[in-house]
Amino acid sequence: MNAKILVFSVFTLLLSCNSENIESNHINPETADSNIKNSEVGGDLEFKEDINLSDENYDMSYFSGQAEIATYTLKKARYQDIHPGEAVLVFVSEPFLSEKQVKADRPNSDNSVKVLKMNRIDRFSTGVYDYSQFTSVFTPYQKYDAKYPIKITMGSQDWCGQSFYQVNNRNGFEFNQKSYFESEGDTIFNLDYVLTEDNMLNLIRISKDLLPIGEFEILPSISYLRSSHIEVKSYLANGSISSGENGFIYEYTIPEIKRSVKIHVSNDNQNRIMKWEETYPTVFDGTLRKSIYEMKGVEVMPYWRMNNKEDSYLRKELKLLN
Repeated sequence: MNAKILVFSVFTLLLSCNSENIESNHINPETADSNIKNSEVGGDLEFKEDINLSDENYDMSYFSGQAEIATYTLKKARYQDIHPGEAVLVFVSEPFLSEKQVKADRPNSDNSVKVLKMNRIDRFSTGVYDYSQFTSVFTPYQKYDAKYPIKITMGSQDWCGQSFYQVNNRNGFEFNQKSYFESEGDTIFNLDYVLTEDNMLNLIRISKDLLPIGEFEILPSISYLRSSHIEVKSYLANGSISSGENGFIYEYTIPEIKRSVKIHVSNDNQNRIMKWEETYPTVFDGTLRKSIYEMKGVEVMPYWRMNNKEDSYLRKELKLLN
């Protein structure tokens, strides 16, 4: 498949409802990013066991046997306003099959690796209709380099429709997108290894030392790529760490797309994330607006066992809206 045509088609996947098309942001195939590789739709890629091997092992006992569930008040920058919402972060460790890249039912040291799983749920309303964006990141904290997650998934639902991304670590990142839009359909494409924005919160929880400082390359978060109509590629970023109240603040900026993120982290409870802010130009008018996530509740529990009606009191303790 011609690489220029492929890159152009990939960008069209980012367009949401037809009314959201922004002509000025269409990708120029003559200047398309060189790190996107050709891949036939439906092609199989061999997973190489020796890729990204690491001697580092991190202590994730805080997340072993139970999960940290944190809820956040959300003020979401979308379109030309700031919208009310709620976010949830769930962190837990689990065994993950290295080759199939799914949670292991019968794990052993040969077929699986321990990962830190993060589920991030953003729910917010835009006028009359709702958005729900669910991102999962599976980051190895033994055997493989934690900088490159084994898998990322993102599902986005709103009243226009649904889309779903799956990113697998297979000698590079294999992207697989499903969408109900005719112009998008089912698409697979590949990117070279690069730091991913979706993995940053996991890196914070694993070790402060993993955070990139100075200039580095980053792939913006999938939910941001989906909703902002920008080109799918890696961008140059700059990261820094400073002291914060009872912890530290990690910041990074992506100048080309005018995006910046500021994360407030506690030194306690395996670098608990207390608050973060994302600033970026919103669609339609390009004005810089800020999404703010502020913690309102947190519990550590084996939530998968707490599915009886009498367990619903925990939702009040977490200060969940519904």
